[in-house]
Amino acid sequence: MTGTAFVTGGSGFIGGHLIDRLVTEGWRVRALARSESSAAAVAEHGAEAVRGDLDSPDAIAAGAAGCSVAFHAAAAVLEWGPREEYVKGNVTGTENALAGCRSAGVRRFVHVGTEAALMAGQPLVNVDETAPLRPDSPANYPSTKAMAEQLVRAAAGADFETVVIRPRLVWGPRDTTIRPA
Repeated sequence: MTGTAFVTGGSGFIGGHLIDRLVTEGWRVRALARSESSAAAVAEHGAEAVRGDLDSPDAIAAGAAGCSVAFHAAAAVLEWGPREEYVKGNVTGTENALAGCRSAGVRRFVHVGTEAALMAGQPLVNVDETAPLRPDSPANYPSTKAMAEQLVRAAAGADFETVVIRPRLVWGPRDTTIRPA
């Protein structure tokens, strides 16, 4: 299956590699870009940059128009910061991405989540996809990613399929966090 895909977070590590893969497989890709440097990064990967950010469902809808699938890889992944920044990036940003993509007629929305959405201060042992989300986590990143995933799950419908993936500890070429060059 190929066609046109929309990507948020395309200038980031996971999003950039995702764009590379989609382009290699023959997809036409549009990616949300909030700055000139983000636009240059997604263009370097072969995507058409669409100016806007997660604050604007209208910009997201414009970028996602004509796309059959959207990949939401943008997130507030901060070492530390006020809760409001996590809520804005992870919860409100996801809510806006869902609204924009749905209004654009996107049929499938793939959310890049995290196993951290299951964490609330204890190690994860013998968990699978039935483990409960932990929006009550005392840590900002896990709790807001859990809230975002709840929004994605609730948005699923007959005309709007939602999928959540939870990659764990992703690193490799171009990584700037785990093993920076």
